[in-house]
Amino acid sequence: MKELKSFGLFIFLFINSFVVQSQDNKWTTRFNGYVKYMQTLGMTPNTSLQVDNLVHNRLNFKFYNTTHSTFVVQVRNRLFYGDAVKQIPNYGAFINQYDGVLPLEILWGDTNNYVLSTIVDRAYYDYTSDKFRLRIGRQRINWGINTTWNPNDLFNSYNIYDFDYEEREGADAVRLTLYPGFLSSIDIAYKFTGSSDTDIAALRYKFNKFAYDWQFLVGKFQNQFSFGTGWAGSISTLGFKGEATYFSGSEGSNISASTSLDYSWSNGFYLLGTYLLNTTGSASPIDPELSVFEVPNAEFLMPAKHNFMLSSSYMINPILNSSLGFVYSPGVNSLTVLPTITLSVKTNIDLDLIGQFFWQELPTAPFANLGNGVYWRFKYSF
Repeated sequence: MKELKSFGLFIFLFINSFVVQSQDNKWTTRFNGYVKYMQTLGMTPNTSLQVDNLVHNRLNFKFYNTTHSTFVVQVRNRLFYGDAVKQIPNYGAFINQYDGVLPLEILWGDTNNYVLSTIVDRAYYDYTSDKFRLRIGRQRINWGINTTWNPNDLFNSYNIYDFDYEEREGADAVRLTLYPGFLSSIDIAYKFTGSSDTDIAALRYKFNKFAYDWQFLVGKFQNQFSFGTGWAGSISTLGFKGEATYFSGSEGSNISASTSLDYSWSNGFYLLGTYLLNTTGSASPIDPELSVFEVPNAEFLMPAKHNFMLSSSYMINPILNSSLGFVYSPGVNSLTVLPTITLSVKTNIDLDLIGQFFWQELPTAPFANLGNGVYWRFKYSF
């Protein structure tokens, strides 16, 4: 309890100090966020319906002045209750995990009836000038280019099935960006994990040539050497993106690579096709030992060697949008179907109906449905 009170006092004093500065030193404060409620209906063969509930609140604070300095604090508050909380041991500890070294996670309540968690997933200082940018603290370092799978995203990989975390995780890191030219930049970043064996350090050079954006990166990915490249441009009217990273360590080497083509029609229809190669992935049926919501890393974005995704979206009218996605992994023989409908009730109010349906062949069983999730979500933004 003493630890929780100290943390709360730290956050209060941290924010209050900038409110005072905003009055005396021409600091400007911005604040926004949202409140979401989501209910999950989980269905698996031969089991009863599982019902879970999540109240999700996000608070975003930004403090900046005219001398190039910015402070950002973003807080994620979540209240869980339902069957998962009752049935899964240590559920609170599981959802409160964070890949960082700063003590910015609090588990306020962890019972068989509810779990209440607060995670500060952004807390950084940013200094920007014409020639460079320095950012220190918990931040999002997104080096990915491709739309779905990002082998170049060494610092902040995410799971494609976790649709309810749009902001993605941050990294406890130091990042320096240099601007040697109008369309080029050099990034140097170091992510702290608490152990030199799992820390990540890398350098990226980004530039524009032949009407394409290009990037090359090299660094230490945990205890491995990594080298990668990525591009974004077009082939005629088709968007064309891709990225690949080579990993090499004492246990061998691996290539993670993805590419995509996309096209938008004037009537509001959009189509995207993506392929992911994971050379150390499986090419035969496997047991689904890990949850589909396990956070992957850049080297191992999917358990299968070959993975394809086809997704489309269509704006039915100005307030109603629909999308449908398919993820298929041959060899492993797994299929996921991902339908979504979004209704924009007002400018700051949205309703979503989302489905996730999973089929897979097992080493000891034929291709069959493993489980399904249906989610409905209300979101109010402020």
